[in-house]
Amino acid sequence: MYHFLTEKAEWTGKLLDISALSTGFAIYSPLQQTILAMSEVAYETINLKQHSGTYPRLSVVDDIVLHPLARASLDEAAWLTKAVTTDIGNRFQVPVFLYGAAHPTGKALDSIRRELGYYRPNFMDNQWAGWTMPEILFVKPDEGPTCVSRARGITMIGARPWVRLYNVTMISTDVSVARRIARMVSARGGGLLTVQSLGLVHGENSIKIACMLLEPNRVEGDRV
Repeated sequence: MYHFLTEKAEWTGKLLDISALSTGFAIYSPLQQTILAMSEVAYETINLKQHSGTYPRLSVVDDIVLHPLARASLDEAAWLTKAVTTDIGNRFQVPVFLYGAAHPTGKALDSIRRELGYYRPNFMDNQWAGWTMPEILFVKPDEGPTCVSRARGITMIGARPWVRLYNVTMISTDVSVARRIARMVSARGGGLLTVQSLGLVHGENSIKIACMLLEPNRVEGDRV
């Protein structure tokens, strides 16, 4: 999963300039070029049909999120997010869904993922293998086709304030224990506000509580 960051404010004017030249070509920012170049390599190198693992995913490039740093604003990050979304959807013919500040209503990443079945393992009740969803999406993407490439999948792109990922690994082979703990910890399960969590298999003899702290200044890792 790729996380791309906006640069500091003093660079922002240059980074967000994709105005058209008189020749009709767009001026792409260095950050935008980097995101597209990395995505292109991933789409060309990885085949989702041949992939399996114990962590959920919907795409070769599953999630791209831009966080504003220093004096850069969330609006600027959202603007660049939308530009990247258009490029990825059209250039690579991948369905793309916007979230956070880049979405018209601020839709959350986990809401979109639930609609698309992201959290449901499709192999052995604890793994994600290949692509098993319909090739025609029942939810219209913000950019790109409604027909899904089984080799590339669906990409999420968003803009939001900085979040923190915090994982706890335990020696056990019982993934149901991890899921119960994850529910207790998460806001959705009545636990800690602004915390999202998943219980996952982690290697042969361990399980993991994978947490996303949406507001790390309010709820830190020690609370988890």
